[in-house]
Amino acid sequence: MTDRRFYDWDSTWSRQTGTNGEICLVLGAKDIGKTFGLRLKCIDRFRKTGELFCEICRTNEELKAVQRGYFDRIQSQGFHTDMMFKSEGGCGYIARRPPDDKTKPEWRLICYFVALTNFQREKKRTFDSPRRYIFDEAFIDTKDRYHRYLPDEFLILANLLDTISRQQPGGDGYYLYLLGNSVDLTCPYLQALGIKRIPPFGYSWYKGKTVLVHRVEPWDAEDRKARTLVGRMLSGHDESRVIFDNEFEDRTGSEIQRKTSTARYRLALRWGRVTFAVWVDRSLGLWFVTDQLPKGARNVLTLAKQDSSVDYAAVRKGEGVAKLLTELFYAGCLRYDSPAIREAFFEVLSFLGVR
Repeated sequence: MTDRRFYDWDSTWSRQTGTNGEICLVLGAKDIGKTFGLRLKCIDRFRKTGELFCEICRTNEELKAVQRGYFDRIQSQGFHTDMMFKSEGGCGYIARRPPDDKTKPEWRLICYFVALTNFQREKKRTFDSPRRYIFDEAFIDTKDRYHRYLPDEFLILANLLDTISRQQPGGDGYYLYLLGNSVDLTCPYLQALGIKRIPPFGYSWYKGKTVLVHRVEPWDAEDRKARTLVGRMLSGHDESRVIFDNEFEDRTGSEIQRKTSTARYRLALRWGRVTFAVWVDRSLGLWFVTDQLPKGARNVLTLAKQDSSVDYAAVRKGEGVAKLLTELFYAGCLRYDSPAIREAFFEVLSFLGVR
């Protein structure tokens, strides 16, 4: 069994200079220390330089779970035992452990906790220019039907960063870390950052070296397959390659199919800044979803506006459409123009009740 325990953050940080790697994606198998290692590095950095950091979560519920006990494992693993930590009110604090019970600890701000769904509320908070932003579990497993990306999540994140950093042209820069497991190319972050092909193992650059991607080659995959319960449980299953070998999922199945020439336009759904057109080919019994509307298209239903707010009046009006699409999904009759459209449209289906 290998003695290597944690992901090598020193190697990654050494590649981040200036604007090089200011957006850093780390795609690695579970339990290799991505999250723990980065959290530890940020605490080390604060103690040396006073540099603050910020933990980003998707929802307020996730934020509460992350903030609770955020620093516990650091000290249970024997790190920074001379210090005390606490988290409250959307902030994390650190203090040197007092020499006795009579001396009060002198707490100092070390980090912030924010949620994407609290974006409007965060505009009213005052932030002291964090240098590093951590979004753990930024990439959602495609098999997870209980968690979905927010509509326009990439743009919400960009606006949140702008609100917190208040960065001016030529001013001090900062780094964003998106952490998770290898997923598939329909992930909105990969799409938005121009990553159209599966990244190779190791480090690779995108967008003129602004984006640094590290797809971590697993060093203990075979060991974990053979010597863990889950490894033995998944023996012979494709899921084992995703969990242990850090392989991307193949999403090019039968659901991805171009609209036929005999398909006819039926309706359209507006979801944020995207409009989906739904077509039907009755001779095949298939319904096609594209992002291209015919000229002069009618029967367009707005479910979520461009600001991501839900148009509840339209939702109530479109109950028949919701029922139809749900039935078509479960019957396996929906086809999508591309993997990206499939993933994006599933946000609509999830909103309409598909689980």
